Order: sequence, then structure tokens, then C-alpha cells
Amino acid sequence: MRLGQFAGDFFRDIGNFFRAGAVVGVDIGTSSVKLAELGKKKDEPVLLNYGMLESKEYLVHPNRAIQTSSLKISERETAALLTSLVKEVKPKTKIALAAIPSYAAFMTVIDMPFISKEETANAVRFQAPQYVPLPLEEVALDWIKVDEYETPAREHYQRIMLIAIPEVTIRAYKTIFRIAGLNLAALEIDGLAIARALFRKTDAPTLVVDLGAEATDMFVVAKGMMQYTGQTDYGGIYLTQAIARSLGITSMRAEALKRRRGLLRGGAESELSTLTLPYLDVILQEVSHVRDVYERRFGTKVEGVMLIGAAANLAGVERYFSKETGLPSVAPSPFRAVRYDLTLEPFIGELSRELPVALGIAERYFE
Repeated sequence: MRLGQFAGDFFRDIGNFFRAGAVVGVDIGTSSVKLAELGKKKDEPVLLNYGMLESKEYLVHPNRAIQTSSLKISERETAALLTSLVKEVKPKTKIALAAIPSYAAFMTVIDMPFISKEETANAVRFQAPQYVPLPLEEVALDWIKVDEYETPAREHYQRIMLIAIPEVTIRAYKTIFRIAGLNLAALEIDGLAIARALFRKTDAPTLVVDLGAEATDMFVVAKGMMQYTGQTDYGGIYLTQAIARSLGITSMRAEALKRRRGLLRGGAESELSTLTLPYLDVILQEVSHVRDVYERRFGTKVEGVMLIGAAANLAGVERYFSKETGLPSVAPSPFRAVRYDLTLEPFIGELSRELPVALGIAERYFE
């Protein structure tokens, strides 16, 4: 089932939406807004423009994050950031698609007999109150089939991912985009955008770790489909704060030091590793939990780990996650199906970790 046939106007199939030659994909995180404008030439998506803008307020006041799992999106600050970014990037189109962070949604995987789409939709709605901690009239409800299998008794079963987005969140996104002067055509969970941008149907099960500023999301992607998710309220800010407290410097200086030197170097810089590893290990504990639950439930081994997000560009982090999980590191490659100007080549490695969500949601427009 395609996201949008069950949930309401802003999760609908966009096939009937007015088609222009370009679209803007927007990724709103815990502290930043990222934008990728895609066009299409000779049936291939082409990167026309991109931009990123980060709020620094959260470094001094963590409760000033744009949004987290415990903090509703700040309409005023987010609209100001998106408006500034749009003015700077000057996209050729006003049509936009946006990704909603998985931590802003309620998601769970349900096993049920393999039945028709109509019967599945009815079954999902019937079971939803068990999993959604809000009245159903206060959420946009949707589902996707993520897997199917045969039981030992040879019964045909399917695994359904139930997705519920609070209506208050949807209204906030509508307001933000209206203020920024963009026409919001559709919304989508970020994990679906990540799967579209980074994976093919033939790729092995991979654990994607999206290291954000104040939260880290995890997705297991297999057969080109987001199959399982997890989340922890630990992100890059905790590494920054550990450095600031231990070295007696401001959070701003600690953030600059972290980005300039990385986290896991030897010699005179090994102190950064000592300060930050405990927080990385907290994130890794949740990563291991997500992996274990997925492998037990789906009966399939995860075969690689992929890091994305701004913190994934810090020196040594990728190597450390690979070592601690025992999984080979998989480099993100969202540009393998997207053409771009060759002058961007020196920056593609960094952009490949920061733009997958924005690129993936924009690609949906041309499906």
C-alpha cells in the first residue's frame, strides 16, 4: 500500500497533484533545516540546488531545539529558518515535499494473516488503538506492508508497519511551509525517504543510524523497504556538552572543536575520545537493541551499518560503530541515481550523509 491512501490529504498519493519540472524536498531535524531541489532531465533526477541552515540556540539552551521526541516542533523558529533558507537558495519551484522525523510519529510492526488490502486496512484500524496513545481522530493513520512470510504451519502472513502522525504535527508543518512561501504537496516519514534514496530492492538488510543533534534514529532497511525502526534521545549535543564541561569551554567552542578535530584520534587529541565515547556507547546500546529485536522477529541477519546525519561526518565515528557492532560499514550513496554538477564532487562524501532525507523525499515526486 502506498502511503497516502488511508491517512488523509497530506499523506495522499501525489499523482494527481499539479506536476512542475522541479520539486523541493525538505528535511526538518532537531536543530537544522535541509533542502534539496530536484528536476528531471532525460528521465533522470538532477540536483538543481541545495542548502542547509542550522540553529545554534540548542548549543546553549538544549530546550531550544526545533523539535525532539519530547518537544513539539517550534513553528515560529522553524518557519524563520526555512524562510531564510528559501531566500538564500532561491529554488525555481514553490512545490515542496517534507519528511516528518520518525520520533514525531507512533510506529510499530504488526503480524497478521495475508489478506486483501481492504481487509488489511480494516484490520489495522481495528488494532490501532492498542498501539497509538492518542484518540484515532487526533492522528493521521497509515500502514505499509514491509514483509511477508510463511509460518511453520504453512500459513501465509504479512508484517505491517502501522504509522500514526498527530494531526497537531501535520497542522504545524502546513503552517511552517505556508509562512515560508512553499506549497506543501505531501508529507512522508523520513525512514521511507531514506530507503528510497539509499537502497535498491536487492540490497542486504542494513542498519541505518541517523545521528542528529539531539536525537538518533535507527532504521533497518531490507529489500529497499524500511522494515523496523528505533530511536534514542541522545545525539551530537551530548558529545559537545561533555567536551565543554571537561575542558571548561563554551558549548559553541566545544562544537567547533568537535567538528574540526573529530572524535576518535590519538596522540594529543585522544582526550576527545575519552570524553565522548561514553555517549556514543549509549547510542550504540540502542542500536544493538534495534538490531537484536529485528533479527529475532524477522529471522534475518543485519549485514551492514550505515551512518548518516551531520555527526556521521565526524572523524572516526564510522569506524567506531563498525568495530563495536561487528558489522561492515556501508557508505551512503544517495547520488548514485541523482545527477549533479561535477563542481560538487569534492563535497559529495559529506553531502551524502547530510542530504539523504531531503533527496529521498524529493525523488518521490518523480515516481
